[in-house]
Amino acid sequence: MRILLTGAAGQLGRHLAPRLAALGDVIGTDREAGDFRCDLSDRRLLDKSLARVRPDLVVNPAAWTAVDRAEDHPEMALRINRDLPGWIGEWCATQDVPLVHFSTDYVFSGTRDEPWAEDDRPAPDSVYGRTKLEGERAIEASGARALIVRTAWLYSHFPGNFLSAILTRAGRGEPLTVVSDQVGSPTWAGHLADAVIELIRRHDDLGDGVQRFHVAGRGRYSWHAFAELAVARAAEAGVIDAPVAVEPIASARWPQKARRPAWSVLDCSRYERLVGRPLPSVGDGLDACLTNWKEDAAC
Repeated sequence: MRILLTGAAGQLGRHLAPRLAALGDVIGTDREAGDFRCDLSDRRLLDKSLARVRPDLVVNPAAWTAVDRAEDHPEMALRINRDLPGWIGEWCATQDVPLVHFSTDYVFSGTRDEPWAEDDRPAPDSVYGRTKLEGERAIEASGARALIVRTAWLYSHFPGNFLSAILTRAGRGEPLTVVSDQVGSPTWAGHLADAVIELIRRHDDLGDGVQRFHVAGRGRYSWHAFAELAVARAAEAGVIDAPVAVEPIASARWPQKARRPAWSVLDCSRYERLVGRPLPSVGDGLDACLTNWKEDAAC
């Protein structure tokens, strides 16, 4: 099986690539890296790449994930988060090739006491959330056989995410100030990649059309609580020399252009019923990530 992996240089793409290799030949592409380079915002180049690779499966973690910058650049966010998955879906539909696509907890907003399920009504509050939801709808309109995997608060030991940012600062002995009134499910990219492999193995049994699954770390944390846990465990693991103070702050006092969901805990029971076991906890994901951090020293 030939597998085209977009966004191969991103944190999720870098976790997916070695796991997908167990299923077939992986051809990775990104703007500046991968087996070949491709500007995925250019449909002509994307179509040429698809015709060149002729994949049996397309896995698409490529996305515009700069949440605040999306408020200033909505057209580019739309092109990557809506148009790109729609274009891939159209090609997959004509070739009868399955597609795996990733979406986000940011399609939801509001406050509630229970996790969001796949069939709950989306109501995004940000350009990023709206464009990701429109990407889901573009895939549905394409007629492709697709898995859409929504996840939340993705982190890894690679640079460019919440965990790597706070632990880099903590490693320098700098105290942290972290938002305490946004609650979600932090998810290690490695566990998300493992879960996607399980879904791909079962894809033929899931039926036609679009199937949605929520996959996230088991548990619920505020950003502040997760930061406290991360700093403590990083010190225990020897990733940083010593814990630093982690002070809470309200969202209203933290300057951000885009509105974040106050509650974005995801209900992952559909996935867990399918595979017959619970997803790893947030703590287990954090420990696995810190092990990777020590081994790779990527940050």
